[in-house]
Amino acid sequence: MTDLRSFIDKVRQETPEDFLTITKEVDPRFEITALVAKLEQEKRFPVMLFENVKGTRFPVVTNVHASRRRLTAAIGSDPRAAQANYLRRIARPLPPREVSTGPVKEVILKGNQVDLRTLPQIVHHEADAGPYITAGITLAKDPLSGRLNCSFNRLMFIDKNHTSIHLTVAKHLWEFYTNAEKLNQPLKLAIILGAHPAWSLGALNIGSIDEEEVYLMGALAGEPMEVVPAETMDLKVPARAEMILEGEILPFERVDEGPFGEFTGYSLGSRKRELFQVNAITHRKDAIFQDITVGHIDHLLLSTIPMEANIFRCVKAMVPSVKAVRIPAPFTVYVSIEKKTEGQGKNAILAALGADMYMKHVIVVDHDIDIFNDQRVQWGVGTRCQADRDVTIISNVGGSDLDPSDLKDGVTAKMGIDATAKPRLDLFTPRHRVPKDVMDRLDLKDYVPASWLAQKGTGR
Repeated sequence: MTDLRSFIDKVRQETPEDFLTITKEVDPRFEITALVAKLEQEKRFPVMLFENVKGTRFPVVTNVHASRRRLTAAIGSDPRAAQANYLRRIARPLPPREVSTGPVKEVILKGNQVDLRTLPQIVHHEADAGPYITAGITLAKDPLSGRLNCSFNRLMFIDKNHTSIHLTVAKHLWEFYTNAEKLNQPLKLAIILGAHPAWSLGALNIGSIDEEEVYLMGALAGEPMEVVPAETMDLKVPARAEMILEGEILPFERVDEGPFGEFTGYSLGSRKRELFQVNAITHRKDAIFQDITVGHIDHLLLSTIPMEANIFRCVKAMVPSVKAVRIPAPFTVYVSIEKKTEGQGKNAILAALGADMYMKHVIVVDHDIDIFNDQRVQWGVGTRCQADRDVTIISNVGGSDLDPSDLKDGVTAKMGIDATAKPRLDLFTPRHRVPKDVMDRLDLKDYVPASWLAQKGTGR
């Protein structure tokens, strides 16, 4: 059955070089993130299981999502086909299957039994205000429509049964919460901890508020998600999760939250956030606590696959000849199109900006440029773009409240660069080329010693 453990076991058995068990005691304050960062410096990105974490009996797993190959394998794909495979699967949602019980019900704690301080108190970076839960998938029901929504929302520990929760303004969970506040009632929700990567990719889907991510989680995993009734609310939760926090976001309550080092690579300051009260915890007897190392590869790769797929889908509706989409950096997207008519470059820009409020900079290039090669993208910008003609700037639009460069929280400026050849690639100044028959005929091994070719070059 699909769950986090089945994925970990698959990695451990099939690619043991991608799995690392740490038996020595680690301090959750900085040391987990420090070890991840040190391995990143060595270009190593294994799943890491910390068996002995100071102050808690729960082992910690992190870096689960730190490989595009691992992530795409979780949905039965190779990296280059991930966008098409993701979109194909979510086009066929699978309803959850209710079961009477499951591993997540092996331990049930309610009321005064709840104590969040028994969980790993992970502090990721030196300016963070305190320990955070970063890998929790929030499952909530709209009090007006009854629709379900899943998302990732960071939680800062406050006391034994309270955390703050970060809601992005104008996103779906924020809409649910504002609906609940209008009714003067709390928003009931469950935090899912310990998720198969296919569930995580489904939770991050960006689409209509009418799309229910629990259906997409099953579709991406290739089987319906097993769910069981929650203990304290009218929600069905994943039966094979490692842990569930059941609770409610209290109406009209705000607490100081942050600073916190986010995916942008910056530590954003303290702000007022909503208050989450935990009323029950259920978990496996030997539960593994999942962490996402925020601002590192584990975090950055996980979000890009659903975002790229959604932007591809939206651009395709406007420009059918779109070839590929890539998110190379925060708030930035590259789009490759086969331009057939004037204006399609700017149409792609508008579609990409409309597809995702987090997107701030869009660069559109012709299909002959590999958007997985930053140097070639910049070459396209340098040789096919005139700033006064091809750069579009839109001021005072909704964006991410995690952008450290904005002057007003969540209000930003956006820019599109049309770096396609004008009027079309086939009518543009021709590129210089070595004749194809010569390239095909020459073999380096006939001219260069094999021992030299085998040496590792020093690069540029």
